[in-house]
Amino acid sequence: MQGLPDISTVELTRTRLKLRDDLLFLPQRYGRETFYHIEVSTTSEYYRIGYPEYVFISLLNGRTSFAEALAVASQKQGAGSLNQFQAMAVYSWLLDNGLASFSDTDATASGAASTVRQTGSAERWWKKMNPLWLKIPLGRPEGFLRALQPTFGWIFSPAAFVLSLFLMIAAVMMLSHHWRQFSDDSASVVAVENWVWLLAAWIGLKCVHETAHGLVCLRYGGDIRETGFVLAVFTPLAYVDASSSWSFRSRWHRIHTAAAGVYIELLIASVAMLAWTFTDSPLVRHVLQNIIVMASLSTLLFNLNPLMRFDGYYILSDLLQIPNLMTQATQAVSAAARQLVFGESVAAVTTIGSERWVLLTFGGLATLWRIMISVSLLITASVLFHGAGIALAAVGVVLWFGKPLWGFLKHLHTLRLQQPERLVRAFAVTAFCGSAACTLFFVVPAPVMITAPGIVDYTDGEVIRATTAGFIQQVHVSDGQEVTAGDLLVSLTNEEVSAKFADLQQRVAQEELRLQTANRGHNGGALSVAQSNLDSLHSQLAECRKQVDGLELRAGRNGRVIAQDLDQLAGTFAKPGRELITIGREDQKELQISIGQRDHARTVQVVGRPVRVRIGTHRVVNGTLHHVNPQASRTVPHAALAASNGGPLPVVARDESSSEQNPRDTLRLTEHRFTGVVLLDPQDAAQLRCGERGTASPGLIPASLGVHCWRSAQKWIESQLEHAQFH
Repeated sequence: MQGLPDISTVELTRTRLKLRDDLLFLPQRYGRETFYHIEVSTTSEYYRIGYPEYVFISLLNGRTSFAEALAVASQKQGAGSLNQFQAMAVYSWLLDNGLASFSDTDATASGAASTVRQTGSAERWWKKMNPLWLKIPLGRPEGFLRALQPTFGWIFSPAAFVLSLFLMIAAVMMLSHHWRQFSDDSASVVAVENWVWLLAAWIGLKCVHETAHGLVCLRYGGDIRETGFVLAVFTPLAYVDASSSWSFRSRWHRIHTAAAGVYIELLIASVAMLAWTFTDSPLVRHVLQNIIVMASLSTLLFNLNPLMRFDGYYILSDLLQIPNLMTQATQAVSAAARQLVFGESVAAVTTIGSERWVLLTFGGLATLWRIMISVSLLITASVLFHGAGIALAAVGVVLWFGKPLWGFLKHLHTLRLQQPERLVRAFAVTAFCGSAACTLFFVVPAPVMITAPGIVDYTDGEVIRATTAGFIQQVHVSDGQEVTAGDLLVSLTNEEVSAKFADLQQRVAQEELRLQTANRGHNGGALSVAQSNLDSLHSQLAECRKQVDGLELRAGRNGRVIAQDLDQLAGTFAKPGRELITIGREDQKELQISIGQRDHARTVQVVGRPVRVRIGTHRVVNGTLHHVNPQASRTVPHAALAASNGGPLPVVARDESSSEQNPRDTLRLTEHRFTGVVLLDPQDAAQLRCGERGTASPGLIPASLGVHCWRSAQKWIESQLEHAQFH
């Protein structure tokens, strides 16, 4: 059977196009210019064209040929009409996007167009069958939403918005005032055993979120055609089809519709925050905190991300006044790549003025984001479902990456047959870009500084440890207090040691009496025994006196007291060696840093040299790298550096732990790291407090840009695998 002709071989100037029956043309004013939105009512797709394009397209009724339509449009508009090249670009654009088809009288062209439509339908069918992204519609919810509108529609009025804004500001102020307590309690919100509450909060909030979209869309005269949910790796994500909002003449109405879900969730989070502040019930606070975290943090990070086709995407699309932003951006990137590599000139009908660089920027970022998300979903599927997950991941790879690759190979085959000179250009451009990329990635050093996180501590600070076991009776100092050598710091009590000391004193007195009696009686044997016993008792008494003296801990130097929870030490039991207090000088501090294995060699090279230290997020001070310990360890250098305490170092729990252990001893690093010390300049040290986190920068990483990117990609994939296995 003879194959259908390729549409590129058809003489388009002699053909006739007929627009789809489900197209709606809506005029829109952007500034001083008039544009038209094209709505495909059956698929909820939207496009934008200029007025000259609209005049030309409106003449395509299946009976008017391309040449006739171009002539009529030129007569109507004169100098503002499309030229033949522009009109041909519009003509091809209509066919490529399935907005028009050849009339039945053009049999050859109709066969070619039919092939295009069948290909597009097949691609859409394959997208629907992706097991990692299944869309499940649940019908038309418009009746239900119209029933809710009289009761809840006022929430989205201007007056309600102003009141809600004040409420949100009050909630933020409350959160900042109670931040320490809230952040301490929030550890339970992200705990593994808390997934039931998180799931319940997620489902409830997302239902309210989508309902808000529907209510605002109805408020401005739109309609809701469909609702349902998408299974992303079998995780349900609700949706409502509020695409009719694109027909609203006011873009602020369209933005309001897109932002309604985020608005209602932030409002719920604000109410929950105020309620959390004024309630004392642990259970109620726990539930409210779940709602606050899910309705604020999740919404801001998830729904407002414009690179995902959720609320933030539609808001950005309307702010930029570019409908179908993702589609147009993808087409712009594809056209730019084809023009660069193959020298093909691809006209973009909907690209106007300075939009091109916006589309290219957004398209490039969106492409990288889609690759990251696709890889994350594939990794999650392969880990969660084991053998079946590998099969699902394989199907996902074929559906997401196979078809674009197949289309690219087909395009190369077509060029080889029809325009082989373009392949020569593509080879030359690819070779040049590849050489430049190799030079950039494997010769140019990575402009990335080594970062070694650390904690500020006293240099050679005197650590006061318990030398005698006992219960702490009294703490005589407070954190931050200035002390001098000899000042009493902590008093302990140990009845056994005190009783033993008193008993030894009594036995020494008795033995001295026996020694005196033997001496007066000139009894040599008794004198020798008494002297021997007395020497032994004096030795025991001296040892016991050390233990008694250890019940009073005194400062051995001048300095400032640093210790945590001193007021909670009284009444607790202290074993020998337990750290209680540190005394140090304010102008003698150091940064105790943790160094990664890959950064060790480079860091050792700068020992004895000045380094920059960033304290917190903004302040930079000077220091000198004093030494780097040659042995790596998985011991946490300081509890404040552990990720579980908000630090930068990933940790895991030890298999065996004791309640009497130091908190940092219950954790260990996920990989071996080296430790080092940066001595801080005295002037800077005097202004810093012990316990502050800092980051030292010993220099540039010892790797090229390409190696660094490769390692970063490996680390990201490993983190995704660990995250998927954890869940």
